[in-house]
Amino acid sequence: MDKKLPINLFTVGICLQLPLLSIAEELSQQVTNDAIEKIEVKGRRNQPNTQLSAETEKLLAIAGIAHDPLNSVYSLPGVVYAGGDDGGEPAVRGSSPDDNAFYIDDLPAGYIFHLFGDSIFNENVVRDFTLHPAAFNSQYGNATGGVFDVQLRDPKQQDIETIVDLSFLKTGVMVEGGVTEDQAFYFSYRRSLMHLFLPEGDEEDGYTIFKAPVSDDYQGKYQWLVGSDHKVTFTVNGASDVGGINISAASEQGRVDPDSIGDLKLKTRFDSQGISWQYFGDGGKIMQLVFGHNQEKIEEFYGEGQFIDIDKEQYDLRFQYQLEWFKNHTLILGSDLQHKVFNYRFDAIPYYCTDHDQDCESKKGERIQDEDKLTNNTTAFYVNDKWYINHAWQLEVGLRAERNDYTEQSFLHHRLALNWFASDAITIGLKQGSYSRFPDIETVLKKIGNPALDSPKAQHYALSVEYQVNDLWQSSIELYYKDLKDLPRSLDEDDANVELHYSNDMSGSAKGIEWVLKRELADDWYGWASISWSKSDRTDDFTNRTTEYYLDTPLLANVVANYQYNERWDFGVRLTVRSGQKYTPIIGLRENPDYPTHFLPTYGDLNSETLPTYHRLDLQANYKTRYWGHEAQWTFALLNATNSDNFSGYYYAPDGNETLTDYNIEGEEGMGMFPSIGLKMTF
Repeated sequence: MDKKLPINLFTVGICLQLPLLSIAEELSQQVTNDAIEKIEVKGRRNQPNTQLSAETEKLLAIAGIAHDPLNSVYSLPGVVYAGGDDGGEPAVRGSSPDDNAFYIDDLPAGYIFHLFGDSIFNENVVRDFTLHPAAFNSQYGNATGGVFDVQLRDPKQQDIETIVDLSFLKTGVMVEGGVTEDQAFYFSYRRSLMHLFLPEGDEEDGYTIFKAPVSDDYQGKYQWLVGSDHKVTFTVNGASDVGGINISAASEQGRVDPDSIGDLKLKTRFDSQGISWQYFGDGGKIMQLVFGHNQEKIEEFYGEGQFIDIDKEQYDLRFQYQLEWFKNHTLILGSDLQHKVFNYRFDAIPYYCTDHDQDCESKKGERIQDEDKLTNNTTAFYVNDKWYINHAWQLEVGLRAERNDYTEQSFLHHRLALNWFASDAITIGLKQGSYSRFPDIETVLKKIGNPALDSPKAQHYALSVEYQVNDLWQSSIELYYKDLKDLPRSLDEDDANVELHYSNDMSGSAKGIEWVLKRELADDWYGWASISWSKSDRTDDFTNRTTEYYLDTPLLANVVANYQYNERWDFGVRLTVRSGQKYTPIIGLRENPDYPTHFLPTYGDLNSETLPTYHRLDLQANYKTRYWGHEAQWTFALLNATNSDNFSGYYYAPDGNETLTDYNIEGEEGMGMFPSIGLKMTF
C-alpha cells in the first residue's frame, strides 16, 4: 500500500493553524479586548487515490516485463510460471494455479492473463498490486493458494490528456481527465501486434496459421466525489484472445493424436461492469458497497467437429464496514454474495485426468455430447479484528463463514496473525488459517465429472522475521507450510465407482523457506535479492503413494536492480535462476489402440525426472525526452540476454519413420534472446 499521505486541505489547515495559534497567543497578551478571528479549514475525506504506490512503482520498473504489473510477480520468491516462458498463470508456493484467487477493485475476477501470459492491465491504471502468498485474512475467500489483489487508481482531476504506447508486441491508448469539479474519468484500450509477425496461410512442419493470434483489453473508470465524505465509482474491464491454426496429418501433433487433425480455433472473451459506493466517516469509519457483473465466453473448435462452448455469467455483491472500536481495535465486518451460471455445451473426446496423472492418454474416454448449465450460489460473512495490544504486540483474528449451494458445504474458516515488535528493527510474525475453494469446473460437470465432489481445502502456516538493518537495507525470512486436502483424483478402470471419473482422494503438502534482502533508493539505485527453498508433493490416498508435484522447484533465486543514471536515462537488470521443474519421462512407445498405424508414448514414474536448471537475464534501458513539447519515453529491452536454453518439458516428436524402438524425443525450449523497443507519449 502507498504509505504517502495525500496533501489535502486538512493537512494544510493544520500547518496554518499552528503559527496562527502562536500569533493569537501573543496578541492576546497585548490587546486583550480585541476579538480574534477564528479560521476553520475543512478537508475532504474522499480524496481520490490517483498515484501509484511506491512498491508497485518499483514492480513496474523491473527489467523485461514490459511494465506489466502482474508479470512482476515472477520476480518474487516462491512464484513460478506454470507453463514456462510461453505463458501460463502463476503457481504460488507449491500450489496449483487453479488454487489462486484474483481481485480487481475488491471484486473477484477470473480472466487476468492473456493466452501468452501477459496480464490484461495497462500499467497506467494500476495503483496498487499486492500478492498474499499464504495465510491471508478473512476478507478473501475461494482460494487455497495465493491471492492477487489489484487496485486500479482513481481518475485524475486534470485537463483531458492522452497517452499512447507502442512497442513491437502491443499498442495502446489512454484518455483521462476531469468532467466537472468533482467528476473525472479515464479509458484505456490495448491491442497486440503479434499477428503482424505471424503471416497467415504459410505452412510449416504440417501447421498452417489461418488466424494469427490477436489479444486486446480495456479498462475504464468514472468517478464522482459526492460532498466530502462519499465516493461513487463506475468501472468497466474487458479482454479477449483469438487465434486459429490448422493441424495436418503431417504435423507432429497430427501423428501423435489423429483426433486433433483439422482446424483449431480458440476464442475467449470477458466483459465486466461494476459500481462502488464508499463512505468515509469520523473516527476511521469506512463503509463500502460494491456490485459487479461479469460475462465470460470460451469457444474452442478442433479436430473433426469437436467443440467446447462455455458462457459464464457472474454477479457479485460485497459489503464492508470498518471502524475503530473499544481501545486500540480496528474491526472489519463484511459479506460476500455471489451468483454464477455456467451455460455449457460440447461435443468432445474427454480425457479424465488431473495435473497429477502420469499419462492422460491412457484415460481417454468415448466421444460425448452434452448441453446443460451449472448454477452456483456462494454466501459468505466475515469479521476481522486487529488489536494493537501495546507498543510491542499486535493481534489480528478473523472468522469467515461460507456456504456453497452446489457442493452443499458450509465452512467456518479461522484466520490468525500475531506480530511481536521485538525492537525498533525486528518484527516477528506468526500467521495461520484455514481455506477452501470451489472444485475445478471440469471435474464436477454431470457427464464428464462428479457433481458430488467436495471443495478442496487447505491449512496455511507461516512464521516470519523482518529486520530493518538501517534506513536503506531491510531483510526478511519466512517459513511456510501448507496442508492440502480433498484434491481431485482421477479414477482408474479398476477403481470402484469409476463411472464417477473423479474422487477427493488426493492430498498434498508444500513447505519452504524464503529470504529477501531489499535496498531502498539512495545514490540513484535500489533493488532486491531473494532466494527460496521449497518442497511440494501430492499423495494418492487410495495407494498411500507420495510423489513430487510437477511444479516442485526446490531452489529459486531472483536479483532485481534499477539505476538512475541521470534525468533522462535509467537502467534495469533482472536475473532469475531456479531448479528445473519435475517431469515424467518418456521411456518407450506403444501402439495407439484407436489408430493402429500410430504410436503413443509410454511414460516412466510420475515426476521422477528434473528439467535442467533455468536461468534468464533481462536488461532494460529507459530514455525520457520530449517531442513537439510532449513528454515521451523510449524503452529498450533485451530479454534472455544470454540466450539461455530453458526447457519446460520433453515430448514425443514423430517424423513418420518411428518404430517401437526407434523414436525421437525433443525438448520444448523457452524464449530465446529477444530484443524489444517501446515508445510511450503523453499528449
